[in-house]
Amino acid sequence: MNSAQAIMFLKNNQPFTKDTEEKFEVIKKYNDVRVHFLNHPDPQCIPLFLNSFGEGSGFGVYQLIEDVLMKYSIEQVVPHLITALHSEHIGVRYWCAHIAASFPTPSLITPLSNLLSDPDPDIRCAAVTALSQIEDDRIIGLFKGVLEKETDPDVLEHIQEALTEPKLTSLTPK
Repeated sequence: MNSAQAIMFLKNNQPFTKDTEEKFEVIKKYNDVRVHFLNHPDPQCIPLFLNSFGEGSGFGVYQLIEDVLMKYSIEQVVPHLITALHSEHIGVRYWCAHIAASFPTPSLITPLSNLLSDPDPDIRCAAVTALSQIEDDRIIGLFKGVLEKETDPDVLEHIQEALTEPKLTSLTPK
């Protein structure tokens, strides 16, 4: 496999469909593409990986995509991440919110805060985790505002835990 073939594979799978046994062979090829870009970095793959996530775990491969993205600078990844966090696809929003935790920058506050009202509580939890990694005093006020409206017990617990993290407790809220 060369980079052009790997890019074409990713372009043809935007995003993947929900995990099914029939998709297992395709996910194995997806993993081969992931390994290719680990060994042969090419920034063209960044937006393609960020928009490739379907519903499910990709048979364990989705969580490994972050390793590829970590090969690139925050300046290379974040603009594409911001776009992907607005995706209509639940799998893309979910996995990109997880990936955002590894790229903590204030420019992600707005797209991640929008996910705090996502219908899916797992996406809300992932957004809380990512936001809690950003050292910005606006995060505390944001979390306190969400605490007043949130009804899901897991999300509430996640926010309360985040508010006790040393990274946030050292900040002064605006």
